[in-house]
Amino acid sequence: MYFSIGIVLIYGFSVFIVPITEDTGWDRTVVAAVVAPIAIVNGLMSPVVGALTDRFGPRRVLGISSVSMAIGLIGVGIASQNLTTFIVAVAVASLMGAAQTGVPYTYVVVGWFSARRGLALGVMLSFVGLGIATVPPFLAFLISEWGWRFAFMAAGLISMAVTLPVALFVIRDPPVLQRPDRAGGEGHTVRQAVETASFWLMLGAFFLNYFAAAAGSISLPVVLADRGADPAMAALVMSLVGLSFIVMRLGFGALLDRFPPVPLTSLAFLSPVVGHFILLNSEGLIPVYVSAVFFGLATGAEGDAIGYLLSKRFGMRSFGKLFGINYMALTMGAGLGPASLHIMAAEGTRYVEAFSIFAGIAAIAPILLMLDRRTRALTR
Repeated sequence: MYFSIGIVLIYGFSVFIVPITEDTGWDRTVVAAVVAPIAIVNGLMSPVVGALTDRFGPRRVLGISSVSMAIGLIGVGIASQNLTTFIVAVAVASLMGAAQTGVPYTYVVVGWFSARRGLALGVMLSFVGLGIATVPPFLAFLISEWGWRFAFMAAGLISMAVTLPVALFVIRDPPVLQRPDRAGGEGHTVRQAVETASFWLMLGAFFLNYFAAAAGSISLPVVLADRGADPAMAALVMSLVGLSFIVMRLGFGALLDRFPPVPLTSLAFLSPVVGHFILLNSEGLIPVYVSAVFFGLATGAEGDAIGYLLSKRFGMRSFGKLFGINYMALTMGAGLGPASLHIMAAEGTRYVEAFSIFAGIAAIAPILLMLDRRTRALTR
C-alpha cells in the first residue's frame, strides 16, 4: 500500500505540477487536471479488479500488476515529449497499475480477520498515510536533482522492487477463496446489494467525502506556492496530510471495533468541511498546514470505513466486486475533486468561491450515511 498507484500518480502528482509547467511551458490548469483521467481510469477499473480478485485471488492479481505498474510509470518518463503524449502515457500508466490499489489488499485483510477487522484494516491502510507523508517529498527531491521524467522512471522501478516480493512471498489468499461452496456463501450478490438503498447512500457518501477531501489535500502544494512558499515547503505539507492520515487509520480502525460504525464515520466525514472553511477564511501559510490535518483525517477514516461497512452490511460473498465499485467512487472523487477545484480557483484568483463550494459538498457525505436505517443499525 505504501507504493500503491494512488500514492505515486495521485498524491505524488501534486509535486510534479509546478516543475512540469516550468520545464515545458504547458498550461498549469491542464497539467493539474491530468489527475482526473488518472482517477477515472483507476475508478473504472476498480470493479474489474474486484471481479478478478474474487475469481483468481489477490495474490495473482497483485503479482502481475506490480510489474505492469512499473512498466507504465517508466513509460511516462520516456514517452512524455509533448502534452498529448504525456496525458496518454499517464492514463496508460494508471491503467497498468489499476490493481495496485486498496481493492485486493483490503480483500486479503477482510478475508483473514474478523474479531479485530477494523484494527487490522487500520494497520494495513496506515501505510497509505506513510506513503502520502514521505513519497511526495522524495519525488520532489528526485525532481530537483534529476528532473521529473527521471522521477517517474525511478518511481516505477522502486515500486516494483517492493510490491513484487510482497505479492510473491507475503500475500496468501484468504480461506474464503478455498471453499468449494463459495458461490452460495454468506452475504449479498452484487445484484442484491445494488437493489438496496444502503448501497447507493454509502456509494454517494464515499464519493463526496473523498471528492472534497482529496480536492483540498492534493491542491495544498499549489495553494502554498500561490501564497509564496518555496517548492520544498510546499511539498512538505503532504507529509502532514500523510501523518494525520496514519493517526486516523490506526485510531479509527480500532474505534470501529468498539463503537457504532456509522455515527463514528459520519463524524469523521465532517473533517473536510472544517478543512475547507480554514482555507476559506485565511491567507497565510500556517492555516494551510492546519487544514492539511483535517483533510488527512477524512481520507484516513474513509479507507477503514469503506471495507468495514461493506463487509458488515453485505458480507463476503461478492466483497471484491462491491468493494471495487465503491473504490471506483473513491478514486473518481480523488481525481475529479482536485481537477474541479483547480478549474474553479482559476489559477488562484477565485479560491474563496472554490473553497466555499467544496465545504458545502463535503457536508452532504455524513448526511447520506445517516439517512438509511439499515446502515445506521450496523453494530461492531
